[in-house]
Amino acid sequence: MGRDNWRFAQHERERELKKRRNPIWRGVGCVLLVLLAMTGYFVSGWFFIENARQQWIYLPEGIMTIPFAAWIPRGMLAQFVVALIVVLFGYAFLSFVYAFMFPIKPGDTDAPPLKRTGPRKS
Repeated sequence: MGRDNWRFAQHERERELKKRRNPIWRGVGCVLLVLLAMTGYFVSGWFFIENARQQWIYLPEGIMTIPFAAWIPRGMLAQFVVALIVVLFGYAFLSFVYAFMFPIKPGDTDAPPLKRTGPRKS
């Protein structure tokens, strides 16, 4: 009965408009994903060049040249794995930064936080 009145419908429309985000943020997210992928690829390439020069980590030949996939260039699969790790760490870093910059705000339908009154007695 209360949902059929004009005031409720107006309130619902205003809530929907308030929830809607600007579509430009989809483009920003897409650009960030592409930049993360490119950064991962270039950082992994730099890592393998510097590792060959300074010998940070021993990489066996079995990792650099996969025996069952001889058609893949030497080190390409290892570079892809390192790039994936860099992308995962970069995405985690961006997620933490975003969480600190924009904390979750409770909405209209969320329950209020519990109010505690001192320590519990057991």
